[in-house]
Amino acid sequence: MRPVSPDGKILRVIGIDPGTHVCGWGVVAREGARLVPLGYGVVRAPERAPIERRLAVVAAGLREVVARFAPTAAAIEEVFYGRDVRAAVRIGEGRGAALVVLAEADVPVTGYANNVVKRAVTGAGRAGKEGVHRMVKAILGLAAIAGPLDASDALALAVCHANRTAAGAAASGSGGLAPSVAAAIERQRASERARPRRPGAR
Repeated sequence: MRPVSPDGKILRVIGIDPGTHVCGWGVVAREGARLVPLGYGVVRAPERAPIERRLAVVAAGLREVVARFAPTAAAIEEVFYGRDVRAAVRIGEGRGAALVVLAEADVPVTGYANNVVKRAVTGAGRAGKEGVHRMVKAILGLAAIAGPLDASDALALAVCHANRTAAGAAASGSGGLAPSVAAAIERQRASERARPRRPGAR
């Protein structure tokens, strides 16, 4: 039997990595103890178009994705006002467009800080985008995740939320990681240990 969300629907989570030029999205569903990838990709807006036009394109693309996959929950990256304030403002604008689309479809939304998502899928809050990409592939059993890293970041958001819901996998003793994530991390580490080292490498 598939776990369900609080409203009685099958748990199907869309993760959104917001942006005004490239907006990543990824959808996963839980089937028993497994997380199954249903789809992923990016919505692209013309880079040199006025901001209002880019936001309209992003919103239209996300509406198509939401209509196609009918998610029961959404996870979206929170805005981090760090070193690049301008980039944070752009992310906030893209986030606003995504939130409107999700509200129109009556999809409940949870925001996650970037380091929380990284920790949830890699065990390390400071993992790089490539590390997140590799672990999302391992967790979801994908041979590859084509396209920009925005798509794997979005899938990471979806995985994070699915494993944090009441219907998701119970946290293990491995630093609070879901069992599927802990197992994927161990497989990845074992694979890296098994690789032959180059002469002179430490």
